[in-house]
Amino acid sequence: MTPLSLPTASVAPQKRPLRIAIIAHSVYPITEPYAGGLEMITHLLCDKLVAAGHEVLLYAHADSQTEATLVPLLSRQAFETMVYPNEHESVAMGREEMYQYLTYQHALRDIIERDGRGEIDVVHNHSLHHIPMMMGQVFGKRFFTTFHTPIFPQLRLALLTLQLGTDTQFTSISEYQQKLFAEFVPSKVVYNGIDVDFFDAQLTPIDDEVYLWYGRICPEKGTHLAMQYCLAAGKRLIIAGPKSNAQYFEQSVAPLLLQDKQQGSDLLDYVGHKTKAEINRYLSQATAMLFTSTWDEPYGLILAESLACGTPVIGFDVGACAEIVTPETGIVIAKEDKAAFIKAFDNIKTISRAACRARAKLFCADTTMVDGYLDLYYQTLTPEQQSLSTAQKPSAATPKHLPSMPPPQATPSLDTLPQHAEG
Repeated sequence: MTPLSLPTASVAPQKRPLRIAIIAHSVYPITEPYAGGLEMITHLLCDKLVAAGHEVLLYAHADSQTEATLVPLLSRQAFETMVYPNEHESVAMGREEMYQYLTYQHALRDIIERDGRGEIDVVHNHSLHHIPMMMGQVFGKRFFTTFHTPIFPQLRLALLTLQLGTDTQFTSISEYQQKLFAEFVPSKVVYNGIDVDFFDAQLTPIDDEVYLWYGRICPEKGTHLAMQYCLAAGKRLIIAGPKSNAQYFEQSVAPLLLQDKQQGSDLLDYVGHKTKAEINRYLSQATAMLFTSTWDEPYGLILAESLACGTPVIGFDVGACAEIVTPETGIVIAKEDKAAFIKAFDNIKTISRAACRARAKLFCADTTMVDGYLDLYYQTLTPEQQSLSTAQKPSAATPKHLPSMPPPQATPSLDTLPQHAEG
C-alpha cells in the first residue's frame, strides 16, 4: 500500500545577518551625555542592530562609544596636517566647511572601497550633509538617507539634483517630516524609537507638584518661555540640558534665574547637562514635562522619553508633537499661547500616567524603529541574497575600533553644514 503523503508546511528561509555601514553626523561624538537627539538615535540604532546579530560599521567622531565597529571620521588634527593654513581661502569657503566636506568624502571613499570587496550590503546615512547623499548614488537602492532636520540650504543643494531622479531611498522620522520633503523626493516614515524598558515609570500621581524642562538650551527650544510661564503661575520648574547657545543662556535664561533668586520664590532650578539615567529620575518625579519648542520639531525624542516615564506633556503644537502626544497623554496647545499653557497646569493632573507609559510602549519603542529599517534594508536584496542558506555566511568578527582612514585626494566645494539636528 502506498503510504499517505502528508502536506508539509513551507518554512520561510532564515534571513542572514546584514553588513551595514552607518554614517553619523561628524560634529559630536556618539556617546552620553548626548549633544542632541540625533546622537542618541544613531547610538541606539547601531547597538540594537549589533544585538540582533548584524555587522555594523559606524562612521563617526573618534570619541564615540558603540557596540558597532567604529571607523573614526577624519580628525581635525589630520585635517590641519593635510591642508595649508589658508587653503580654504583659495577655494572660497570657510575652514569648517572644508573640513566637513573632506570628512564625508573620505568616509564615502572608504565605504565604496569596502563595497567593492563585497563587505557591505546597505549604507544608511544620518550625516545631515549633502556629500553622502550625492556620492551615495553609486549604491543605488542600497543607500538610505534619513531626514532628521528641516531642509537646510546644504540639503536643498542635493535635493534639487536628486528630485530629477535617483535610485537611492529616503526615510522620514514623522509624517510631518515626510510632507516637508515630498516636494523633492518620496520618503517612507520610520518613527524614531527609544529604549522604553530603560526608563523606570512612575504610574501613581505625583504629590509634590513640580515640572521639568529639558533639552538643548537654545532660542528655538524656548527655554525662557517655560520659565516665564512657571513664574507667572507660581509653579516649580527644573531645567536640565547643555548650554548649546551661550549667548541665549546669558541673555534670556540667566536673568530669569537671577530674578527668581532675588525675589526669593525659589521656583526655578537649573541642574545642568544630565545623562539619560539622571533625566529618567527627574522625569519620573515630575508632574509633567514642558515642551516649548518654537520651531517645527521633526519628531521630539523628549516627548517619547517623557511618556516612557509615565509623565504627561504640556507642549506646543509644532512639528510632529501631535503625532506623539495624544489627548490621553498630554495637552497640546497653540505655540506661545501663554494663557492656555498656564491653564494646562491645572488640567494636566487628570492625565493617567499609566496611559502615558502604554502610549510609549505602543508607539515609541526602539524595536519598532529597528524593525522598520530592517524591513527596508532587506527589500533591497533578492530572496536568494536574503537567505542564510544561499548567501555568503557572515564574516568573522570585526574589531570594535578601526584605524582612521588614510586621506585621499579631494576637491572641496562651496557648501556649508547645518550646526545640529533635532533633539
